[in-house]
Amino acid sequence: MICGNLSGLLVYDMKPIRLINLGAVPSWQTQAVYHALAKRMDDDAQDTIVICQPTEPYLCLGYHQIFESIFDPAECVRRGLPVYRRRLGGGATYLDKNQIFYQCIFHHTHVPAMLKDIFAFALDAPVAALRGLGLNANLHDINEIEINGKRIAGTGGGRIGDATVVVGNVLFDFDYEAMTAVWQTPWQSFRQLAEQALRQQIVTMKDLSPNNSMDQITELLIEAYTNSMKRPLEMGTLTPAEIQAAEEEAREMTSTDALSLHRVDSAPEPMRTLKISARAFIRHDEVQSNGYAVQGSFWLSEDIIQSAILQSTPTRDWSSIETNLCGSLFKDWKENILQVTPQA
Repeated sequence: MICGNLSGLLVYDMKPIRLINLGAVPSWQTQAVYHALAKRMDDDAQDTIVICQPTEPYLCLGYHQIFESIFDPAECVRRGLPVYRRRLGGGATYLDKNQIFYQCIFHHTHVPAMLKDIFAFALDAPVAALRGLGLNANLHDINEIEINGKRIAGTGGGRIGDATVVVGNVLFDFDYEAMTAVWQTPWQSFRQLAEQALRQQIVTMKDLSPNNSMDQITELLIEAYTNSMKRPLEMGTLTPAEIQAAEEEAREMTSTDALSLHRVDSAPEPMRTLKISARAFIRHDEVQSNGYAVQGSFWLSEDIIQSAILQSTPTRDWSSIETNLCGSLFKDWKENILQVTPQA
Protein backbone atom coordinates (compact mmCIF):
# COMPACT_ATOMS: atom_id res chain seq x y z
CA MET A 1 0.00 0.00 0.00
CA ILE A 2 1.40 3.38 -1.00
CA CYS A 3 1.13 5.85 1.87
CA GLY A 4 2.56 8.94 0.25
CA ASN A 5 5.56 10.47 -1.45
CA LEU A 6 8.77 11.40 0.35
CA SER A 7 11.00 13.67 -1.76
CA GLY A 8 10.46 11.44 -4.77
CA LEU A 9 10.39 8.17 -2.82
CA LEU A 10 7.36 5.95 -2.76
CA VAL A 11 6.55 5.35 0.89
CA TYR A 12 5.24 1.87 1.66
CA ASP A 13 3.59 1.26 5.03
CA MET A 14 6.38 2.87 7.00
CA LYS A 15 6.06 3.11 10.76
CA PRO A 16 5.55 6.57 12.23
CA ILE A 17 8.73 8.49 12.89
CA ARG A 18 9.68 8.52 16.56
CA LEU A 19 10.59 11.97 17.86
CA ILE A 20 12.57 12.06 21.09
CA ASN A 21 13.00 15.40 22.87
CA LEU A 22 15.77 14.70 25.36
CA GLY A 23 16.01 18.30 26.50
CA ALA A 24 19.19 19.30 28.34
CA VAL A 25 21.32 16.20 28.94
CA PRO A 26 24.96 15.37 29.76
CA SER A 27 27.24 16.05 26.83
CA TRP A 28 28.00 12.38 26.14
CA GLN A 29 24.34 11.68 25.40
CA THR A 30 24.16 14.31 22.68
CA GLN A 31 26.71 12.35 20.63
CA ALA A 32 26.33 8.77 21.83
CA VAL A 33 22.55 8.46 21.46
CA TYR A 34 22.39 8.97 17.70
CA HIS A 35 25.39 6.69 17.22
CA ALA A 36 23.71 3.95 19.25
CA LEU A 37 20.44 4.32 17.35
CA ALA A 38 22.24 4.24 14.02
CA LYS A 39 24.22 1.12 14.87
CA ARG A 40 21.03 -0.66 15.96
CA MET A 41 19.17 0.31 12.79
CA ASP A 42 17.71 -2.57 10.81
CA ASP A 43 14.61 -3.23 8.71
CA ASP A 44 12.42 -3.41 11.83
CA ALA A 45 13.82 -0.37 13.65
CA GLN A 46 11.91 2.89 13.80
CA ASP A 47 13.21 6.00 12.08
CA THR A 48 13.99 8.54 14.79
CA ILE A 49 14.54 12.26 15.20
CA VAL A 50 16.31 13.38 18.37
CA ILE A 51 16.32 16.93 19.75
CA CYS A 52 18.70 17.69 22.60
CA GLN A 53 20.99 20.20 24.26
CA PRO A 54 24.28 19.53 26.12
CA THR A 55 24.60 20.69 29.71
CA GLU A 56 28.41 20.90 29.56
CA PRO A 57 30.80 22.10 26.84
CA TYR A 58 32.84 19.62 24.83
CA LEU A 59 34.67 19.13 21.54
CA CYS A 60 33.72 16.82 18.70
CA LEU A 61 36.23 15.51 16.18
CA GLY A 62 35.36 14.42 12.65
CA TYR A 63 35.95 10.75 11.86
CA HIS A 64 38.84 11.34 9.44
CA GLN A 65 40.70 13.99 11.44
CA ILE A 66 43.94 13.51 13.37
CA PHE A 67 43.34 14.62 16.95
CA GLU A 68 46.72 16.31 17.61
CA SER A 69 46.61 18.10 14.24
CA ILE A 70 43.28 19.74 15.04
CA PHE A 71 43.25 20.26 18.81
CA ASP A 72 45.92 21.15 21.34
CA PRO A 73 45.57 18.27 23.85
CA ALA A 74 47.09 20.26 26.71
CA GLU A 75 44.70 23.17 26.16
CA CYS A 76 41.74 20.78 26.02
CA VAL A 77 42.78 19.34 29.39
CA ARG A 78 43.40 22.78 30.88
CA ARG A 79 39.90 23.86 29.93
CA GLY A 80 38.32 20.60 31.04
CA LEU A 81 36.89 19.94 27.57
CA PRO A 82 36.28 16.26 26.75
CA VAL A 83 36.80 15.23 23.13
CA TYR A 84 34.52 12.80 21.27
CA ARG A 85 35.26 11.29 17.88
CA ARG A 86 32.08 10.88 15.87
CA ARG A 87 31.60 8.33 13.07
CA LEU A 88 30.66 11.08 10.64
CA GLY A 89 33.04 13.20 8.61
CA GLY A 90 33.36 16.94 8.61
CA GLY A 91 35.25 19.36 10.81
CA ALA A 92 35.89 19.69 14.51
CA THR A 93 33.35 21.61 16.56
CA TYR A 94 32.92 23.26 19.95
CA LEU A 95 29.53 22.44 21.47
CA ASP A 96 27.81 23.70 24.61
CA LYS A 97 24.49 24.55 26.30
CA ASN A 98 23.92 27.48 23.93
CA GLN A 99 23.12 25.14 21.05
CA ILE A 100 20.10 22.98 20.21
CA PHE A 101 20.84 19.78 18.30
CA TYR A 102 18.57 17.99 15.84
CA GLN A 103 19.55 14.51 14.71
CA CYS A 104 17.81 12.43 12.06
CA ILE A 105 18.49 8.68 12.11
CA PHE A 106 16.67 6.95 9.24
CA HIS A 107 16.99 3.62 7.51
CA HIS A 108 18.91 4.34 4.33
CA THR A 109 16.04 3.04 2.18
CA HIS A 110 13.73 5.66 3.69
CA VAL A 111 15.64 8.69 2.42
CA PRO A 112 16.54 9.93 -1.08
CA ALA A 113 19.55 8.43 -2.80
CA MET A 114 21.44 11.62 -3.70
CA LEU A 115 23.40 13.46 -1.00
CA LYS A 116 21.96 16.85 -1.95
CA ASP A 117 18.43 15.48 -1.65
CA ILE A 118 19.17 13.78 1.68
CA PHE A 119 20.23 17.09 3.20
CA ALA A 120 17.26 18.91 1.69
CA PHE A 121 14.95 16.25 3.15
CA ALA A 122 16.47 16.37 6.64
CA LEU A 123 17.15 20.11 6.91
CA ASP A 124 13.88 21.46 5.56
CA ALA A 125 12.46 21.54 9.10
CA PRO A 126 15.25 23.59 10.75
CA VAL A 127 15.08 26.08 7.89
CA ALA A 128 11.29 26.30 8.25
CA ALA A 129 11.56 26.73 12.04
CA LEU A 130 13.90 29.69 11.65
CA ARG A 131 11.69 31.19 8.97
CA GLY A 132 8.82 30.85 11.41
CA LEU A 133 10.59 33.47 13.52
CA GLY A 134 10.68 35.83 10.56
CA LEU A 135 14.34 35.12 9.81
CA ASN A 136 15.70 34.90 6.26
CA ALA A 137 16.97 31.31 6.56
CA ASN A 138 18.16 29.38 3.53
CA LEU A 139 20.09 26.22 2.71
CA HIS A 140 23.43 27.09 1.12
CA ASP A 141 26.01 24.81 -0.48
CA ILE A 142 23.91 21.65 0.08
CA ASN A 143 24.03 21.50 3.88
CA GLU A 144 24.81 24.86 5.44
CA ILE A 145 21.95 26.82 6.99
CA GLU A 146 22.46 30.55 6.63
CA ILE A 147 20.63 33.70 7.62
CA ASN A 148 21.44 36.71 5.46
CA GLY A 149 24.56 34.96 4.17
CA LYS A 150 25.93 34.01 7.59
CA ARG A 151 26.04 30.52 9.03
CA ILE A 152 23.78 29.81 12.02
CA ALA A 153 23.94 26.03 11.95
CA GLY A 154 26.62 23.49 11.36
CA THR A 155 25.40 20.23 9.86
CA GLY A 156 26.85 16.90 8.83
CA GLY A 157 25.74 13.51 7.65
CA GLY A 158 26.67 10.08 6.45
CA ARG A 159 26.05 6.36 6.75
CA ILE A 160 26.48 4.42 9.98
CA GLY A 161 25.58 0.81 9.31
CA ASP A 162 22.15 0.68 7.70
CA ALA A 163 21.29 4.17 8.94
CA THR A 164 21.55 7.47 7.12
CA VAL A 165 22.30 10.12 9.71
CA VAL A 166 22.00 13.91 9.40
CA VAL A 167 22.83 16.05 12.42
CA GLY A 168 22.92 19.77 13.01
CA ASN A 169 22.44 22.56 15.49
CA VAL A 170 21.05 26.05 15.98
CA LEU A 171 23.41 28.50 17.66
CA PHE A 172 21.92 30.68 20.38
CA ASP A 173 25.35 31.97 21.34
CA PHE A 174 28.91 30.90 20.57
CA ASP A 175 32.14 30.89 22.58
CA TYR A 176 34.56 32.14 19.93
CA GLU A 177 37.44 32.39 22.39
CA ALA A 178 37.18 28.75 23.51
CA MET A 179 36.89 27.46 19.97
CA THR A 180 39.95 29.33 18.71
CA ALA A 181 42.05 28.63 21.83
CA VAL A 182 41.95 24.83 21.44
CA TRP A 183 42.89 24.75 17.74
CA GLN A 184 46.34 23.39 16.90
CA THR A 185 47.46 26.14 14.54
CA PRO A 186 50.77 26.47 12.67
CA TRP A 187 51.12 30.18 13.47
CA GLN A 188 49.38 32.70 15.71
CA SER A 189 48.42 34.60 12.57
CA PHE A 190 46.42 31.57 11.40
CA ARG A 191 44.49 31.62 14.68
CA GLN A 192 44.01 35.38 14.40
CA LEU A 193 42.46 35.17 10.94
CA ALA A 194 40.34 32.17 11.96
CA GLU A 195 38.84 34.06 14.87
CA GLN A 196 38.13 37.08 12.69
CA ALA A 197 36.43 34.88 10.11
CA LEU A 198 34.40 33.08 12.77
CA ARG A 199 33.10 36.34 14.19
CA GLN A 200 32.21 37.66 10.71
CA GLN A 201 30.76 34.50 9.15
CA ILE A 202 28.84 33.04 12.11
CA VAL A 203 25.58 34.48 13.41
CA THR A 204 23.58 33.42 16.47
CA MET A 205 20.07 33.77 17.82
CA LYS A 206 21.50 36.18 20.40
CA ASP A 207 22.44 38.45 17.50
CA LEU A 208 19.20 38.02 15.58
CA SER A 209 16.35 37.31 17.95
CA PRO A 210 17.48 37.35 21.58
CA ASN A 211 13.95 37.17 23.00
CA ASN A 212 13.26 33.70 21.62
CA SER A 213 13.92 30.88 24.05
CA MET A 214 15.27 27.42 23.35
CA ASP A 215 11.89 25.98 24.30
CA GLN A 216 10.25 28.09 21.58
CA ILE A 217 12.75 26.91 18.98
CA THR A 218 12.24 23.31 20.08
CA GLU A 219 8.48 23.65 19.63
CA LEU A 220 8.98 25.18 16.19
CA LEU A 221 11.36 22.37 15.22
CA ILE A 222 8.87 19.70 16.25
CA GLU A 223 6.09 21.45 14.34
CA ALA A 224 8.31 21.85 11.28
CA TYR A 225 9.36 18.18 11.30
CA THR A 226 5.71 17.21 11.59
CA ASN A 227 4.93 19.24 8.47
CA SER A 228 7.99 18.33 6.41
CA MET A 229 8.31 14.58 6.87
CA LYS A 230 5.04 13.67 5.09
CA ARG A 231 4.72 10.84 7.61
CA PRO A 232 3.18 10.68 11.08
CA LEU A 233 5.40 11.63 14.00
CA GLU A 234 4.93 10.21 17.47
CA MET A 235 6.63 11.39 20.63
CA GLY A 236 8.79 8.68 22.14
CA THR A 237 11.54 7.90 24.64
CA LEU A 238 14.71 5.86 24.66
CA THR A 239 14.40 2.25 25.73
CA PRO A 240 16.65 0.85 28.49
CA ALA A 241 18.56 -1.12 25.85
CA GLU A 242 19.15 2.05 23.79
CA ILE A 243 20.38 3.93 26.85
CA GLN A 244 22.81 1.13 27.65
CA ALA A 245 24.02 1.07 24.05
CA ALA A 246 24.55 4.85 24.18
CA GLU A 247 26.64 4.53 27.35
CA GLU A 248 28.84 2.00 25.57
CA GLU A 249 29.14 4.32 22.58
CA ALA A 250 30.21 7.22 24.80
CA ARG A 251 33.02 5.17 26.31
CA GLU A 252 34.18 4.15 22.85
CA MET A 253 34.01 7.67 21.39
CA THR A 254 36.30 9.07 24.10
CA SER A 255 38.65 6.09 24.30
CA THR A 256 42.36 6.30 23.55
CA ASP A 257 41.83 4.06 20.54
CA ALA A 258 39.18 6.37 19.11
CA LEU A 259 41.13 9.56 19.66
CA SER A 260 44.35 8.09 18.29
CA LEU A 261 42.64 6.88 15.11
CA HIS A 262 44.60 7.91 11.99
CA ARG A 263 47.59 8.89 14.14
CA VAL A 264 50.84 8.88 12.21
CA ASP A 265 54.19 7.66 13.51
CA SER A 266 55.83 11.08 13.29
CA ALA A 267 54.66 14.10 15.23
CA PRO A 268 51.48 15.32 13.49
CA GLU A 269 51.65 18.73 11.88
CA PRO A 270 49.19 21.46 12.88
CA MET A 271 46.30 21.88 10.48
CA ARG A 272 47.00 23.89 7.35
CA THR A 273 43.39 24.30 6.20
CA LEU A 274 40.36 25.20 8.29
CA LYS A 275 36.78 25.53 7.07
CA ILE A 276 34.91 28.27 8.88
CA SER A 277 31.87 28.12 6.62
CA ALA A 278 31.10 27.42 2.99
CA ARG A 279 32.11 31.03 2.34
CA ALA A 280 35.30 31.18 4.42
CA PHE A 281 38.43 29.03 4.62
CA ILE A 282 41.71 29.69 6.43
CA ARG A 283 44.86 28.38 4.72
CA HIS A 284 48.51 28.23 5.69
CA ASP A 285 51.31 28.04 3.14
CA GLU A 286 54.99 28.91 2.80
CA VAL A 287 57.53 29.82 0.16
CA GLN A 288 61.22 30.70 -0.17
CA SER A 289 61.41 34.13 -1.78
CA ASN A 290 64.52 36.18 -2.53
CA GLY A 291 66.33 35.02 0.58
CA TYR A 292 63.23 35.10 2.82
CA ALA A 293 61.47 32.08 4.32
CA VAL A 294 57.89 33.37 4.11
CA GLN A 295 54.98 31.94 6.11
CA GLY A 296 51.52 33.01 5.02
CA SER A 297 48.10 32.76 6.64
CA PHE A 298 45.15 33.49 4.35
CA TRP A 299 41.42 34.00 4.66
CA LEU A 300 39.82 32.75 1.45
CA SER A 301 36.38 32.96 -0.07
CA GLU A 302 35.93 30.88 -3.22
CA ASP A 303 39.75 30.73 -3.46
CA ILE A 304 40.01 34.53 -3.48
CA ILE A 305 42.22 36.03 -0.78
CA GLN A 306 40.17 38.24 1.53
CA SER A 307 42.93 38.87 4.07
CA ALA A 308 46.57 37.82 4.41
CA ILE A 309 49.18 37.90 7.16
CA LEU A 310 52.79 37.28 6.16
CA GLN A 311 55.84 36.75 8.36
CA SER A 312 59.35 35.78 7.44
CA THR A 313 62.89 34.93 8.41
CA PRO A 314 64.67 37.29 8.28
CA THR A 315 61.91 39.67 9.32
CA ARG A 316 60.65 42.53 7.19
CA ASP A 317 57.52 44.63 6.77
CA TRP A 318 55.10 42.78 4.49
CA SER A 319 52.06 45.00 5.07
CA SER A 320 51.93 46.50 1.57
CA ILE A 321 52.29 43.05 0.01
CA GLU A 322 49.51 41.71 2.25
CA THR A 323 47.23 44.48 0.99
CA ASN A 324 48.12 43.80 -2.66
CA LEU A 325 47.38 40.07 -2.28
CA CYS A 326 43.76 40.76 -1.31
CA GLY A 327 41.42 40.09 -4.21
CA SER A 328 43.85 37.75 -5.98
CA LEU A 329 43.65 33.98 -6.39
CA PHE A 330 45.26 31.98 -3.61
CA LYS A 331 47.02 29.75 -6.15
CA ASP A 332 48.93 32.80 -7.44
CA TRP A 333 50.22 34.08 -4.09
CA LYS A 334 53.67 32.45 -4.35
CA GLU A 335 54.25 33.83 -7.83
CA ASN A 336 53.24 37.27 -6.60
CA ILE A 337 55.63 37.01 -3.67
CA LEU A 338 58.51 35.87 -5.86
CA GLN A 339 58.17 39.09 -7.82
CA VAL A 340 58.78 41.19 -4.71
CA THR A 341 62.13 42.96 -4.50
CA PRO A 342 63.64 42.64 -1.01
CA GLN A 343 63.89 45.82 0.99
CA ALA A 344 66.45 46.62 3.60
